[in-house]
Amino acid sequence: VLLVAVIAGLCGLTQSTPTVLWYRMSTSAKALYAVFTLPQQMVDDFLKSYEIFDKEAIETPGDAQNIINYYQVLNHLCAIGEVEKMYIPPAMDLKLGIFGNQLLWEEKGMADKLDIGPGKKVLDVGCGRGRIAQHVASYSGAHVTGVNIDKSQLALGREFAQATGMDSKLDFVHGNYNDGLPFPNETFDALYHVQALTYAKDLPALLRDMHRVLKPGAKMSFLDWFKLPAYNPDNPHHKKLLREVKAVIGAVKTPSPEEYTEALEGAGFKVLSSKEASEDGGHQWQLVSQAEFFFESAKSIVEILAKYGIIPKHFDVLMKRLTEGGQSFVEADKLSLFTTSWQIIAAEAREVGAGRGRGATAQ
Repeated sequence: VLLVAVIAGLCGLTQSTPTVLWYRMSTSAKALYAVFTLPQQMVDDFLKSYEIFDKEAIETPGDAQNIINYYQVLNHLCAIGEVEKMYIPPAMDLKLGIFGNQLLWEEKGMADKLDIGPGKKVLDVGCGRGRIAQHVASYSGAHVTGVNIDKSQLALGREFAQATGMDSKLDFVHGNYNDGLPFPNETFDALYHVQALTYAKDLPALLRDMHRVLKPGAKMSFLDWFKLPAYNPDNPHHKKLLREVKAVIGAVKTPSPEEYTEALEGAGFKVLSSKEASEDGGHQWQLVSQAEFFFESAKSIVEILAKYGIIPKHFDVLMKRLTEGGQSFVEADKLSLFTTSWQIIAAEAREVGAGRGRGATAQ
């Protein structure tokens, strides 16, 4: 298992600094231990959670629980490789690999565009393990608050913030954004989310709530999963790719960019830009292929170790479930059917001092 951890930590990072190499190796080792020791009930709940990806909307409390069950295991599986942050980033510079492109996009592609810095308060919606929040706070000097539905990931975020000396710049709050954001009016100077709104029950209502917690003129960045004009819902192969890619990336709703921009304008935002964020070639598929190569290689090693009883059999089951559909993600991106790197930048459109009217309430 230690050998797998070393391979995982080094995967795609041979050009990295010793600090980054050590971080990836230690993170991979911790993730492997977490997967190794998973209770069987968590394994079963994770496998069952995939039923939500056959839907186009979150509807019931059971669906919300499936989201929790999914991410409680997925976050550890992803941390074995370069996708600890649980997203494939826009391709900013393909020479840098997945982790390097994540860092570059979070800095130049997002934080700089939000005009944040020391003294500013930023909200990360769907913050996961808090790794994006930590990097944004470290890079910009802003204070970042993350909100997430899964308490286990929030605990990992707090642990990492303390270990990196960033706990004074980071807060992590438990909450389901479908139940309302648990913050007073006009709290934040900026807001972002990274591939998190696919679980929104009522997108217009959620956007109005985001508008409520933002200060006048605040900016926000959305990086999300969208279908593109080339997708044909009457094409059987396109539909097959959609079904398989949704399971790979953990998506439920599959909107178009126009659905989001219209909803944003209806909620009181001014859309500043809406476009594919990949700058190096305009596609993510080369980064997706890197992730697929790593996890397919890891799956082969895990299969052998599980066969001879060196590691628990559930490890093999989880890796096989995780890697299903990876080639479909690559193909769909090459065909420009879907993307997970479409970015929308919007600004809270009220004039400073205009107030919110009688309908606004603090939560």
